[in-house]
Amino acid sequence: MEIKIRPVQPAEYATTKLVVKQAFAGIEYTDGDEHELIGRLRQEHAYHPEFDVVAQRANGEIIGHALLSEITICDQELTVTALVLAPLAVLPEYQHQGVGGRVIAYLEQAARQAGYPAISILGDPAYYSRFGYQPASNYGIKASFTVPAAYYLLKPLVNDGLSTVKGTIYYQAAFGLN
Repeated sequence: MEIKIRPVQPAEYATTKLVVKQAFAGIEYTDGDEHELIGRLRQEHAYHPEFDVVAQRANGEIIGHALLSEITICDQELTVTALVLAPLAVLPEYQHQGVGGRVIAYLEQAARQAGYPAISILGDPAYYSRFGYQPASNYGIKASFTVPAAYYLLKPLVNDGLSTVKGTIYYQAAFGLN
C-alpha cells in the first residue's frame, strides 16, 4: 500500500480527531481521551507542528495520525528535553500493515534531525520493542505517575543520548499527568 507521511494541515484537525477516536475505540488500555488530547496539545506553547503527522493513502484518505510532544527528564542536577509519542493511531482496517511502523520511523528521523535525545512511549512492549523501545527503567528513568514499568518505554535517538540523565519524566499540562 502506498502511503505518504507528512505534517497535518489545520484543515485536517477534525479528520485526525476522528481517526484517533476510531483507532482507540474498543482498546482495552485507554482512557478514551486520546482524540481530545491532540487538540489540547496543539494549544500548548511547546507544540511543534512538524511532529504532528498523518499517514495518507494515494487516494487522499487519512488513515493514521501521530504526535510527538516535548517532555522533560529531570533529576536533582540536570533537566533534559525529550519527546513523547502520544498518540499513535491507525484506522482499524489499516492496522497490521506496517503503517504505524512507518509513522514511527518518520517521527524518529525528524526528532533526531531536530536534536532530541530520546522518545518516550506508554504502550504495548510487544509492539514497540520491535522498533527498539525498552523499559525506561533500563535507563534509570521513571514516570511521574504510577504505571507498570514494562509499558513505560524509551528509545535513545543518538548513541549515549540518555547517558547523562536519570530521573523522572514530566509532561506538558495538556496530558493532566503531573
